[in-house]
Amino acid sequence: MLRPAAIAVILLSSALAAPAGPPPDVPSALSDRTLSLARAPQHPERTLTVPAETEAAIQLLSGIHSRVSHVGDPVTAQVLNPVYVDGQIALPAGTLIDGRITRIRPAGRMRRPAEMTLRFEQITLPDGQNQPLSALLAVLDAPARARTRLDSEGILKGTRTVPWKHVAGGLAGLGVLGAIEAPLASAAVVGVTLPLGGGAVVGYSLLFPKGNDVHVPPDTPMRIRLRKPLTVRVAW
Repeated sequence: MLRPAAIAVILLSSALAAPAGPPPDVPSALSDRTLSLARAPQHPERTLTVPAETEAAIQLLSGIHSRVSHVGDPVTAQVLNPVYVDGQIALPAGTLIDGRITRIRPAGRMRRPAEMTLRFEQITLPDGQNQPLSALLAVLDAPARARTRLDSEGILKGTRTVPWKHVAGGLAGLGVLGAIEAPLASAAVVGVTLPLGGGAVVGYSLLFPKGNDVHVPPDTPMRIRLRKPLTVRVAW
């Protein structure tokens, strides 16, 4: 009769000799799950296309000024209201829009206003997606103090308004010419020369002042219009 110690040794040897591995039904279960995942339908990436001529409400984040800004300076704005396509949001609020200044013409005499052109060239969606963009300004809601308007071609321009006091001051300056006429042969000609010249210069600068600069401060609301369709990726 075998002793308990001998029986234990025999059982341990049998256990060690048995083939290792999971129960027979485990590999089958894993294989079925893997096959099920492989057969699951894979949804293609969905995109939405915002048509050309679509307008979007934006807010300027970086201010611009025709006497301070330069051609090539970056301009940044953000979308204020979502843009929808087929009932789904294509451009969420907060989407960043990057552009640059492409042209600046300084203000000049004869009330010629400054001009500035912007072009928007890229968007960054809240999910980090970047897409090229082609858009220009369509509407500018500039405050009265900015003295800036937007023409039909998307060009920012300073206003041409001139207060009547400037015109009156210019006329008064030019009026000096008639008030101090003197014969050329008179000895007073030398004395008249300085006020005459000074009056003409003052009159010219007041009667023909420079036009206003383009000034659009930060947080100014505006609208852009897409020149080309814009395609973005969206989640299901």
